[in-house]
Amino acid sequence: MSTGPGPGLIPAILAGLTLRGSGLLNGRPPRGAPANAPRDPDDPGYETRDVGVRNTALVMAGLALAVLTVIGTMVWMMGAFSASQRRTLPPLTRQQTAPLTPPPPNLQADPYADLDRQRVAAAARLAGYGYSDPARTRARIPIDRAMDLIVGCPLDAPDR
Repeated sequence: MSTGPGPGLIPAILAGLTLRGSGLLNGRPPRGAPANAPRDPDDPGYETRDVGVRNTALVMAGLALAVLTVIGTMVWMMGAFSASQRRTLPPLTRQQTAPLTPPPPNLQADPYADLDRQRVAAAARLAGYGYSDPARTRARIPIDRAMDLIVGCPLDAPDR
């Protein structure tokens, strides 16, 4: 591993310093011409000729033609590729081409009335007597009556 500069580094530094001193690197005029040489008094200091409108229009038309050609070629190629892909695919089955008819919406016309009916039915079941199963082996009683029966009874299981 070398710790010093490489063999080509010193000549490169010297060449850079030489170019810098000549004024070529930082936009200064070369040393032969003075920086503030007297100007021609008849020179206006700007371009006196106008830009050629014909040449500018021809360049713009050429660019527009090139853009339209590229876009047209892309559209044609996309059409050709999609047509070739469609030709290679197998035909669709009857199930794939059948029109889909979704089921009718099963919306509630009045959801608040449905909720009220459900609450009334639940309250009637909780407040009334009846059987819990079709075999009529279990019965239900109103909650208030069940609470009256439980009050004062021990919660421990009876000893048998």
